[in-house]
Amino acid sequence: MKSKNEKAAASGPDCSTDPIGSLKQMFINTTMGTRVKAGQCPVRRAVFLKPHGVVKAEFIVLPGLPAKYRVGIFAHEKFEAWMRFSSDTVPGNPDMKTTVGVGIKLFGVPGKKLLSQDEDATTADFLLQNMNVFFVDTAKDMCEFTKAGVVDHDYDKYLKAHPVTKKILDEMQKVVPSCLTTPYWSGLPYSFGKEYVKYKLVPVAPPFGAPAQQNGPDYLAADMQARLSMGEAQFQFMVQFRTHPDKMPLDKATVAWDEQLSPPVPLATIVIRQQDINAQGQASYGENLSFNPWRTLQEHMPQGSISEARKVVYQAGADYRRYLNGEPAVEPDAPRQLNQQP
Repeated sequence: MKSKNEKAAASGPDCSTDPIGSLKQMFINTTMGTRVKAGQCPVRRAVFLKPHGVVKAEFIVLPGLPAKYRVGIFAHEKFEAWMRFSSDTVPGNPDMKTTVGVGIKLFGVPGKKLLSQDEDATTADFLLQNMNVFFVDTAKDMCEFTKAGVVDHDYDKYLKAHPVTKKILDEMQKVVPSCLTTPYWSGLPYSFGKEYVKYKLVPVAPPFGAPAQQNGPDYLAADMQARLSMGEAQFQFMVQFRTHPDKMPLDKATVAWDEQLSPPVPLATIVIRQQDINAQGQASYGENLSFNPWRTLQEHMPQGSISEARKVVYQAGADYRRYLNGEPAVEPDAPRQLNQQP
């Protein structure tokens, strides 16, 4: 007799009635499960699994912010942080024209977190990528897109019927000279107290050194190592407020929020000190970290159905990966320090 879960898996994804459950099935059972059966070791993430570098940073809230901006995380002075830069491709594939993302984990953040498994954690996460929109609107759309590739093995048919998605995916295939000199966006909206915002990272004070030659498959990691070995890098952390609800939807992720209508406001500076990203243990530390946009305060609740799907899929993926890799499925109490001596 087959169990209920086995019957559900056998029936295949149902994007109309259960898009989130179907996405979990396709990303965890099918995508990650297939890689595990093929011998992937250690087990990697379902998406953004090619790392370029993991760096120690400081998240410094700008002093003297008006009261309306001192909300949640931004009511504090500063946090220690770790950042993981990666591409949405598999290790071994070249970096060129891949979508680049960054996960930011803050440490020492007081308050109950939205992610039930980590409600008492003192960490909080941000996720951004080098594109200001998502390539589908809703979780149902994401499910249908994923099914087209993972189950039906025919993205072309889907993209022919969805020209907006195709256009955005084409635009995402752009050259990124350096992870440290490109802007990043959340793409998806979040609460900001009683308002709504999107996040943006803007590079400032580029680190020393010329970019590495872009003729190697792993040039982004080489560039980051070269730059941070010579100096520090900085980003402005900005929020863009939802000022025109009719033009700034919460659950239509392909629609960009016009920065002419609502210019992003800088609220913090991220400082990445000079460091050796190839120091022993640093890359492994970053790969063991889990990032989930729901690991945050109530004031910064993610919005939209794609965010709802991320909550389930990202947590399931982290649990599966950590279990098979023999890692504890808990958040770290304190950040790893650089150049720590025995």
